[in-house]
Amino acid sequence: MKRRKTLPFFFAMAGCRNRCVYCDQAQITGIRTAPTPKEVRRRLEELDDAVEICFFGGSFTCLHASLVESYLEATAFAPSGSSLRLSTHPLCLAAGTIRLLKEATRGTCPVSCVEVGISSLDNAVLQTCARGYTAEDALRSVGRLLQEGLPTGVQIMIGLPGQDIESTFRDLRLLAQLKGPCSLALRIYPCLVLKGTPLESLWKSGKYGPLETEQAARWTGRLLVEALDLGFEVLRVGLAETDSLASSVSAGPHHPAFGELAWGECAALLLVRNSERGPWVEHWKKRSLFFGHGKRGIRRLAELSGQKDSEALARLSFWPGGTGFTRKAGSRVDNPENEL
Repeated sequence: MKRRKTLPFFFAMAGCRNRCVYCDQAQITGIRTAPTPKEVRRRLEELDDAVEICFFGGSFTCLHASLVESYLEATAFAPSGSSLRLSTHPLCLAAGTIRLLKEATRGTCPVSCVEVGISSLDNAVLQTCARGYTAEDALRSVGRLLQEGLPTGVQIMIGLPGQDIESTFRDLRLLAQLKGPCSLALRIYPCLVLKGTPLESLWKSGKYGPLETEQAARWTGRLLVEALDLGFEVLRVGLAETDSLASSVSAGPHHPAFGELAWGECAALLLVRNSERGPWVEHWKKRSLFFGHGKRGIRRLAELSGQKDSEALARLSFWPGGTGFTRKAGSRVDNPENEL
C-alpha cells in the first residue's frame, strides 16, 4: 500500500501550560511561531493529493476551544481522503475536547491519531521534569481516548532526570495493560540537553548526567523488543534531524540516525533470542541495520552471541538474496567477506 504523504504544521509550544526542563521546541524544529488557521487553510487549498496533516510541536487541545475549532474547520479544505494527526498534553483531554475530536473523525478530514506526550509514568521523574501532571492523569487521558475509540498514540522518553531503564519498562507494561487488545501507537525519544534549557543548567552543575549515544541505543533497543512483544505500533524512534537541532544540542545521545542504531540493537537482540548462536535470516531491507554505522549491528550480534564478528557474519543471511548482501535487479553483488 502506498504511504500517504504527511504535511506537518509545527506549533512551537503553543498551548503548552508550562515549560518542561528539557524542552525547547523552537530549537528542535527551527520554527518559532504557530501557523494561523487561515494559513493552514491556504496551504491545504493549494494541494492536489490527499495528505495526513500533522499538528505537532505544541499541545493542540490546550489551545482556546474556539481556536481548536478554527483549526479543525481549516482541515476541511484539504483534498478528499486527507486526515489529521495531532499531539497534545494529557491534562487537555477533557470529555468536551474528546467529543469535539470524535465529531471531527466523522468529518471530511477525520482524526487519524491523537498522540499524547506522557514522557514517563514515574511520578518522581515527572515532577523533576516539571511536566505538570501525574502518571495517573496521563493514564486516565489515554484510557479515555481508547474507550471512545479514537486512534491513539503515546510519546515516551528515555534518559530523563531520575529515570532508569526499569522505570521505562514499567511504563510500557502499564500502557499495555491499559490498551488491552486495542491498538496503541508509540514514539520513543532520547532526552537531549538543549542550549538554554533548565536541563542544561542541571547538566553544567553536575546534577544531571545525560546518556551516551551507545548507552541510549542499547536502552531503546531493549524497549523496542518489549514494545513489539506487547503489541505496540512503533511510529518513530528519535527526533527528526534538523540543522536547528544539530546546532542546539549541548550534550546527550544526539545522532542523526539514532532510530537506525536503536532498531539495529533491537534486531540483534531478537535474532539472538530466537537462536543463541545462529544461523539467522533477516529480510534484505534490514541490511543497513547490520552493515551501517561502522557495521555496528554485526558487532552487536557477535557480542550478544559470544562470537567473533566474522563468525556472526557467516551465520547471518538475508532473504531474498544470500548471505550478507542485498540483490537488486541490475546491481552488483558484493562479497560480504570484504565488508569486515
